[in-house]
Amino acid sequence: MKDGVDQNAILAVDADVSSHTFEIDNISYDFYWNIFQSRPKWVELFSGLENFDTESMRTRGVQGLLVFKRQERIFCFTFGHARHLIDPLAIERYFGFKVALSLSDPDAIKSIDKSTIDKVPFRSRSQSSKYVSISQFEFRFDWEILKSLTGIVDVQDEDSDYEVVTGSDSVSLFTDVSLQTMPLLADRLLNAINDESYKEKYPGIDYIVPVRDRVLVEQLDLTLINKINEGDFESAWLAPPALIEYENFSGFCYKRRHTRSSSQLTYPDLDLAQCLRDKRMDALEVESAKSTQIFLYGDNDQLLTTWPLYHCLNGEIQMNDDLFVLSDGEWYQVEMNFCSQINRYFDEFPRSDLILPNYDGKHEGPYLNDVADNENFFLMDQKFVRPEGASSNIEFCDLLTREDHLIHVKKYSSSSVLSHLFSQAYVSAESLLQSPDLIEQINGHLPESKRFAFDSSAHPRPSKIILAVMQHRSGDLHMPFFSKVNFKQYSQKLKNMGFSVELLKIAL
Repeated sequence: MKDGVDQNAILAVDADVSSHTFEIDNISYDFYWNIFQSRPKWVELFSGLENFDTESMRTRGVQGLLVFKRQERIFCFTFGHARHLIDPLAIERYFGFKVALSLSDPDAIKSIDKSTIDKVPFRSRSQSSKYVSISQFEFRFDWEILKSLTGIVDVQDEDSDYEVVTGSDSVSLFTDVSLQTMPLLADRLLNAINDESYKEKYPGIDYIVPVRDRVLVEQLDLTLINKINEGDFESAWLAPPALIEYENFSGFCYKRRHTRSSSQLTYPDLDLAQCLRDKRMDALEVESAKSTQIFLYGDNDQLLTTWPLYHCLNGEIQMNDDLFVLSDGEWYQVEMNFCSQINRYFDEFPRSDLILPNYDGKHEGPYLNDVADNENFFLMDQKFVRPEGASSNIEFCDLLTREDHLIHVKKYSSSSVLSHLFSQAYVSAESLLQSPDLIEQINGHLPESKRFAFDSSAHPRPSKIILAVMQHRSGDLHMPFFSKVNFKQYSQKLKNMGFSVELLKIAL
């Protein structure tokens, strides 16, 4: 349990249990148990039969919870799926995960659960038929978040017993145990969580971790809200929590429009300061951020959807030696050295000297049509090509320059839009190298006066890749931290292909 939690305060509020206190070797134990009956759902299939009593078809089970103190910390051992008996606020988050990292052999891993860092995270479980190295799971510590791990316990003595450990918030250890050895097992677990050697076995594992401590989440929420109320709109900003279909888009509104003639303004971009002004919110609170709504309107001013303000809120808070990032309604803790490394990579990345006009509030489509003059820039937006063997079409780029440089353009909103921008550039470059027939399809979308040429044998590649972001925010191009992480991954892949990559901000 968390440090400081009292032994008498670990039960969930609704825990209906019997209890027994006993002592072994001067250690006091509290044992809680719950006996329950349940009726399997499949029994209902037979409930309508005549002369057939199904009431006795019930299963009987028991759940147990053993609680004791060791080295001034409270330990809970559960039996029969009894974790729900524990107050979740009393549990020390990541305890089991860190124990598993410390105890496991990185060359003898059986299974991992991981999640990508993205607007729509992909969570997956990878299992091997044999125990293999963590590297064989192709896990990227700076690209994905490790949620759980199962592996063989790393031992120095060949005569030691075979043990398997699994850890997330809780820990499961396949080992021999008795009531008399429980305290020794608790000592072992506590030593494991205090052991920093896992950082050498799994370098980078602490780069990015979700914040599961509700007290810390509340503190971070309050800190961010206070910064907003102080007018700090560099630490907090708004972004749509979902992809926007701009073909059917009228604008964002901070108050519901009750009639088509309503005087409520719509905006092409989300702006936190403007939102607070329109809502006449002199002081934002956490609860009001979660209850007040932002409205998305489509063509003919029809309401498409609404989001709580909190779901649109993004933020970055530095506390002690760590960076905390609010993204998609969840807080993440970022190790400071990793944060500095990512920010330095982004800040020092080459900016394009290409000059594009301001977008003046336009959406991507109309803006790209205005820029394309068939002399310096050629329109490729919505002009699809299909690589050889591909199951679907792709957009090669949004604008092609006279010098055959590829410009990919997205209007900044959520991190998902930026992820799509990076992915689009990567898929396009990969297809260009692997499908030579793509060039003919590309030229089919260009005027006769312009022919695209690409020599796949040339190094460096003759075509630059320019990632352009339409952004109303003043100053240099801004990206949320997780978007910078994604950008580093994709830009490195593109550079490894031999392409020069540049960033470009298109101002309002």
